Amino acid sequence: MELFKMAKEALSMRSKINEIDKKLRANIITIEHKGIQIQVNGKNEFLSLVIPENLLTQTKTKIEKYILEAFCEAHNKSQTIMTEEAKKLTGSMKLPI
Repeated sequence: MELFKMAKEALSMRSKINEIDKKLRANIITIEHKGIQIQVNGKNEFLSLVIPENLLTQTKTKIEKYILEAFCEAHNKSQTIMTEEAKKLTGSMKLPI
């Protein structure tokens, strides 16, 4: 009987994970940093990068710095969203890292 209950809970958890996965993919975040625009979804999948023409007059080093900063900002926002969704799934469970 206990095994059946555990299997049922596992299926329920899997269903919740699939639901959260769909939400994260659909949650599109647009970051603009120094004119550079990056789109990323809640699963931290980068979708687009736009570099404005006027930025191309800057030095290569400066452009690379701006792009890296924009990616870091997009990554951090995506991670925050992922963490919030994971908290909804796990509730107050303490999971090992």
